[in-house]
Amino acid sequence: MYYTRFDTIWIVRRFAARRETMSSKQAMSSNKVISHAFVLPDRNFYEWLAVLRPYLAKFERVAVVRSPAGNNLNRFRNVTAVDAPLTWWQDSALTHIRRIYPSVVMVDVIDVSEPQELAPIISRRVENDDRYGERDSEPQHIFHRFVLEWMTSARPFAVLDRFNADPEQGDLRRSLDLLTHANADVICGAPGTVITAGESIQVESIIDGQRFITTYEGLKEGLISVGDDLALGQALAKATGDRLSITVQNPPNGLSLLGWDNLMNPRDYIYIPQFRARPLVDGLNVRRLPSVYASIAGRVYSWHLLEPQEHHGRAIEKIGAQGSWLKVSSITGVEGYAAAWYLQATTLAEGVEALPGLNPVGVNLDIYHPLGKPAPARLGAIGWVRFGYNVSNGRGSEDINAALARYLPQIEAYRDAGYRVVLATSHQTYGEGKSEFWPWSQMTDAKWALLRRRFAQMMSEIARQWAGRDLIGAWQIWNEPDSLSGVASVSMSARHYGEMFAEIHRAIRSVDSDVQIITAGFNSGPLGGSAYAREMLDVLPEDVVPDGIAFHPYGRGVNGHPYYSMFGHIDESVWAYSAVLPEKPLWITEFGVLDRPNDSAGQIARYAIDMIRYLKTQYPGKIAALVWYAWAQGMHNGYGIVDQAGRPRSPLTERFLSA
Repeated sequence: MYYTRFDTIWIVRRFAARRETMSSKQAMSSNKVISHAFVLPDRNFYEWLAVLRPYLAKFERVAVVRSPAGNNLNRFRNVTAVDAPLTWWQDSALTHIRRIYPSVVMVDVIDVSEPQELAPIISRRVENDDRYGERDSEPQHIFHRFVLEWMTSARPFAVLDRFNADPEQGDLRRSLDLLTHANADVICGAPGTVITAGESIQVESIIDGQRFITTYEGLKEGLISVGDDLALGQALAKATGDRLSITVQNPPNGLSLLGWDNLMNPRDYIYIPQFRARPLVDGLNVRRLPSVYASIAGRVYSWHLLEPQEHHGRAIEKIGAQGSWLKVSSITGVEGYAAAWYLQATTLAEGVEALPGLNPVGVNLDIYHPLGKPAPARLGAIGWVRFGYNVSNGRGSEDINAALARYLPQIEAYRDAGYRVVLATSHQTYGEGKSEFWPWSQMTDAKWALLRRRFAQMMSEIARQWAGRDLIGAWQIWNEPDSLSGVASVSMSARHYGEMFAEIHRAIRSVDSDVQIITAGFNSGPLGGSAYAREMLDVLPEDVVPDGIAFHPYGRGVNGHPYYSMFGHIDESVWAYSAVLPEKPLWITEFGVLDRPNDSAGQIARYAIDMIRYLKTQYPGKIAALVWYAWAQGMHNGYGIVDQAGRPRSPLTERFLSA
């Protein structure tokens, strides 16, 4: 496909043959990132392009740039540059790129003058499946720049304090301090060898003959030893608190400061793959110049991911800083300067929805409650509904066919209207009303083993009933097993829960390979709940991995309300649970306001919508579901989206259903 813009032609081989069956939505998503540019001379361009065609047929995601003149190569991590005469500044592609494009990490220089000289090089690379000609090491043609990728698993990306060698700019500082949080992973930002390990870690990296030493401070629980060779992205340690200090030395270069020699500004080496900025407000003005008085080039919104047009390190220092302006471009074509204090740093990978195309907002329903199964047309723009799957009926029933008949018509109606369904299993699925398990407080190891075995047998048959119908988005295994109150749950030890999860997971997977299987909603808070989740995961065999960690953050929010957020900020929960299983999304399968039925619907709306907006904009790639408890007042003790007669509660109802 060809894109013409001024004197540039972009030629992108979108998909390999093996991807030809992808849906259009998947195809659009997969086409967003192109990290390799191949720059051809403007003179005789189409002759150069004809030579390059076998290469484009072989390698995916290559942007062919016609001449470096007037084109911004900063958007590409790797650049292959044909170093023909009259193409580059000072007739040197490497000098030109290093001087003009500080975000380019690797430069692959092909020193030829005419298209026919390029042909054998292209043939050799295609034949050897060697995109950058790495097998041809002599003479050197691949040049790397030392970079530091983001060094903590904590999110969002943010700088707390800058490096400073100028006393006129404030206190001298030898390090760049990044936002992290206690127990977050500290990650190796550049491959190298460990030369110091302990409360601080030093890693030596040799890049194109230059020596760099990176010091990481603010650590505990070191995971590596002196002499270890580290890979990019490898976990080094756990963070002590909310601050990770990074110091960079480049012997014999740099300056002396505060007793340290050869210091460099770490900012200049920061590189964040797929770096983007997300507006924190809707309708943010993008101006033609970095000033509130400049003309407006366009507007962007909280669901837009903006591409910074500046060096990553300098951009990350600006984002969130009052009075700073960041040069950006949007997918809608708006280019200019945005007020950086209204932006948050993210990446293209983390900035998309955890489940693309599906609104994470949802509501808890109840098949047994007279108001607990509203008509789908009443649910507006939300994406999820959640039911507890009750087979026992309080009397130990095991009639799974009766349960299927009860739930199936309702769930088909919601699915047909475009909603996805979470079915939450619990003691009401199996165990409630069984005399051998009562009272729950007197359960023994033997009784738990018996319950698990019978429950797994039942879940295998239940999952078989639902498999292949495309009705269930996720099965949730048990409810609040870490609960301290036991009001709506049956608690158990993390060991017993891990053993239960493993058996139920295998039972469901034996008949359904597609459905998501997520943990119970943990509700004992960021510290207790995440510790419980870690202990539970330690019990699981290697073949059992949850598709998500679920939790119930009652009493947490974003606006500091004394009743609704009395336990603290939602960030603490997101950080804690994200660290347990970082590669999987989080599922908030219950949140809301309990035991306050007479509070103002306006106050509740503010709490709910602030929470939804914050989580959707701050953690869009992390939150799979965000489910309110409950739909109607009187469904247990949760504040209802509608009242006890099923009537809307303005402004809560309309705002929630359009969130």
